[in-house]
Amino acid sequence: MALSVVGRGWQERPRPNAHSGRALGYQSNKCGSPAITLDTDPAPSVSDALRSRLTVRGFLPDPVPEEVLRGLLAKAQRAPSGGNLQPWRTHVLTGAALNAFREDCVEKLTKGELEQETYPHYPSPLWEPQRSWRHKVGEDMYALLGIPRENKMDRLIWLANNARFFGAPVGIIITGNEKLGMAQHVDIGIYLQTVMLLAREAGLHTAPQGWWRNWPDTARKHLKFPDNELVLVGMSLGYGDPTQPVNDMVSDRASLEDVVHFYD
Repeated sequence: MALSVVGRGWQERPRPNAHSGRALGYQSNKCGSPAITLDTDPAPSVSDALRSRLTVRGFLPDPVPEEVLRGLLAKAQRAPSGGNLQPWRTHVLTGAALNAFREDCVEKLTKGELEQETYPHYPSPLWEPQRSWRHKVGEDMYALLGIPRENKMDRLIWLANNARFFGAPVGIIITGNEKLGMAQHVDIGIYLQTVMLLAREAGLHTAPQGWWRNWPDTARKHLKFPDNELVLVGMSLGYGDPTQPVNDMVSDRASLEDVVHFYD
């Protein structure tokens, strides 16, 4: 199925000055859940970084200074990994390289072309409560966007904004050796979280994207990595756009009692 991704699903609101800080607060969103107002200030603590971190799906076009980007990723190298294997390989796209990469991916989408994904995104079938959590986060997002369930085409079109890195000025692809085990994939998740929290410290936002596992051939065309490495995950990075309604969304979390067990 061919898709058009140009401008669909985006809604504009009055735009404040770029990077002008907004106090972290809570408000009611269209889905009835408390929504975090997008905080564009640098996070002064780890707790603030964690609290203000959102999966941002709309970015300002402002470039991230190279020294900020390099400094952030240099700090992220302190992320722990079992046996100090450091299994991640990080590919950072900006400028013309980023434009060429996403234009190629968008063109394939519009032609209805698909590639063999690296790994399935979720176990099938999902079980409870994970099935319900996944369903609700999707419905909450589309409620903010004003795209009802029966409008499947516009939902697919919005989803295809992944190919644009949601307009972010930095696109990141993480690759890893095909022999990596589950423990090393956990380490890569720790690395991603480290990058995301450091981004908040720098006043930046991110969107981790398993979606890029769908496009390993496109990644291999534009990036340099050996045949024995696989595309594992991607990430959009930049200055979050507080005028985008989708950035008002905060996903639910299970209660402490549901997931944490204390033993005396």
